Amino acid sequence: MNPPEPAPSPPPEPSSSTVPAPALGHTHGDELLRLESVTRVYPMGGTAVKALDGVSLSLRRGEFVAVMGPSGSGKSTLLNVLGCLDTPTSGRYVLEGREVQGLTEAQLADVRRKSVGFIFQSYHLVPRMTAARNVELPLVLAGIAPATRRERVREVLDAVGLEPRATHRPDQLSGGERQRVAIARAMAARPSLLLADEPTGNLDTRTADDIMALLQRLHAGGLTIVMVTHDPRMGARAERRIGMVDGRLASDVVLAHVESTR
Repeated sequence: MNPPEPAPSPPPEPSSSTVPAPALGHTHGDELLRLESVTRVYPMGGTAVKALDGVSLSLRRGEFVAVMGPSGSGKSTLLNVLGCLDTPTSGRYVLEGREVQGLTEAQLADVRRKSVGFIFQSYHLVPRMTAARNVELPLVLAGIAPATRRERVREVLDAVGLEPRATHRPDQLSGGERQRVAIARAMAARPSLLLADEPTGNLDTRTADDIMALLQRLHAGGLTIVMVTHDPRMGARAERRIGMVDGRLASDVVLAHVESTR
């Protein structure tokens, strides 16, 4: 009698070298945020200016969205609402399953610290601080332990290619390097959502392409990004493009092909 054949071995557990990289395109996680009929009205000279007018929008984790439109269309107001820097006059905003309207200022500040990273056109770095200290500052304000802060700072500066420039002040850095410091600072707290307001607006074409290539790499690693831009070249780097006119969503298109900066 022939001996029984051995049972087949179970397939090996996937290792970090066999797990596929995060995919760009249409594959995303669960819903990250939702706006329902959101308006934002500002009083101005005895009249009411409606900066947002009934905006409804849903974003899933892992999306890269470009918000575009003419000046005064509501792009920056939308970004401020998403980042809890401003609150809706009416409507509903849900971020990571949490109702935002009705939160106190202290609670909104806590949401910003834990869930949202900000990148601005003008960098907003502290001039007297080194790159490392600028990146570390929000972690200090968040009460994170020194050892953890140092590791986070090293990690994010390395991710943006600036660890060798960690001890340089902003006036010793180029515009592109300053913006990379700002991106590292925004990433340091490991936010769920990265908001970028004209991140390439002060940069020359080549440096702007470098910054966009960096944002694309961060997105490929799973980061959710919403970027306001006037530049259609930059907008083409995102996978989803939202157009705004007069405080309303005029278009919402998922791009079939995402351009690369490289």
